[in-house]
Amino acid sequence: MKKGNANAVKTLVISSACAGAILLLPSKGEAALGDQVLKNGMNNPDVKELQRELMKQGYLKSKYITGYYGPLTTNAVKEFQRKHHLVIDGVTGKMTVKAITQKTAASAPKKATGYTTLKQGSQGYEVDRLQKRLKELKFFTYSKITGYYGRITAEAVKSYQRANHLSVTGIADDTTQKAIFSSASPAPVKTPAQAVPDGLQKNDRGQMVYELQSSLKSLGYYKYNLDSIFGRITEAGVKSFQRTYKLPVTGVADSRTMEKIRAEVGKRNEKPASTTPAVQALKLRSTGQEVYQLQSNLKVLGFYTYKVDSIFGKITEMSVKSFQKANALSTTGIADSKTIEKIKAEVKKKGIEPAKPQTPAKSFNVINLVGDAAELVGTPYTWGGDTISEGFDCSGFLVYLFKKQNIQLPRTVASIWNVGKAVSSPKVGDVVFFETYKKGPSHAGIYIGNNRFVHSGSSGVTVSDLGLSYWSSRYLGSKQLY
Repeated sequence: MKKGNANAVKTLVISSACAGAILLLPSKGEAALGDQVLKNGMNNPDVKELQRELMKQGYLKSKYITGYYGPLTTNAVKEFQRKHHLVIDGVTGKMTVKAITQKTAASAPKKATGYTTLKQGSQGYEVDRLQKRLKELKFFTYSKITGYYGRITAEAVKSYQRANHLSVTGIADDTTQKAIFSSASPAPVKTPAQAVPDGLQKNDRGQMVYELQSSLKSLGYYKYNLDSIFGRITEAGVKSFQRTYKLPVTGVADSRTMEKIRAEVGKRNEKPASTTPAVQALKLRSTGQEVYQLQSNLKVLGFYTYKVDSIFGKITEMSVKSFQKANALSTTGIADSKTIEKIKAEVKKKGIEPAKPQTPAKSFNVINLVGDAAELVGTPYTWGGDTISEGFDCSGFLVYLFKKQNIQLPRTVASIWNVGKAVSSPKVGDVVFFETYKKGPSHAGIYIGNNRFVHSGSSGVTVSDLGLSYWSSRYLGSKQLY
């Protein structure tokens, strides 16, 4: 791979984030299958068109249309040639192209009585039409019609299937599309506020998820943005609530869980307004500044003699129990509002100032970084975008993911290159940089192992292979940002 000269790069002034990177990526609009012989090692738009046809006919078993004619494409061509009694050489010449296009044309009439199955990775007019119809029905909420079937489209299809009692697969098969495009196709079912038929669960989104997050936040079980997306953090909040109230800990907000959440929110709303802020109960596995303050106060009172570490473990629980027992409180080991207020009152009597809470630095978690990135595969590319709702450009994608790990990155690829620590070869979680449309770093992604990286390019958030000639010839180097 080509090594970049870091000193030379630092002298450049590059303010563009990386939209120009898409200019050198193969464009599907230029494809003209049959204009040239295609074979192993080639990388151009014609290969993309070939891969699209092979995927459509079931010969290419891949999630991605890369434009690179590698072993997977070669084997798919050989399989096609074998089944159509052609010379089995893995090379796409005129005879092979003719057979492929004839096969496509022969299958076209079937569309008159059925729909082509669409799923993640599909793209083109049929996806465009599906998104428009789902938007009319209020299930596809993304701002743009992209023509690309990614995670957002799959979730819209799932929502439609769930609302209309179809098999919830996220795949727009013949049955699903018939229902969607039927003149009698039902409008979105507005579920009454008091009922959650199948339960809200991971990957669901919409108004009901927003209301769930809002309720959990008011009860202290959710501290993230109200983004209407049922992700890992929302699931953890639901599990924590279920654990506290002795419900089955499934992470699914079923009817029983939702009823209990509403009941607890109702109780809170019925309480008279107080001039003091509500105190969140602290219990086993709680962490943060509140736990730090609790431990400091208990230490002043002689009930806690261990290190003040902001982690509510067994020792902290035993200390709380000891305090509760000594002060005729319910001995639960949970620092509820009554216990915390009593602790504060006793500390005030002693006249000793406990240690101030410290904000511990959040540790970087590579697994979470890569997991969060994987969840975004299929999110559309948007120049200047740095949110899930609007899409990402390449640097916006990095800024968004590292911010979730409490690391603030500069907004441009060139600036990110300048702050990173150079490494000889990338490890999982490192950022790999490329020189694409102009000299210096102009595109980047997160290395996820096995010579692959995830990034936001012209086709949206996708996974690519560093070994492909397009990327290997433009590779500048890798940086560690944590």
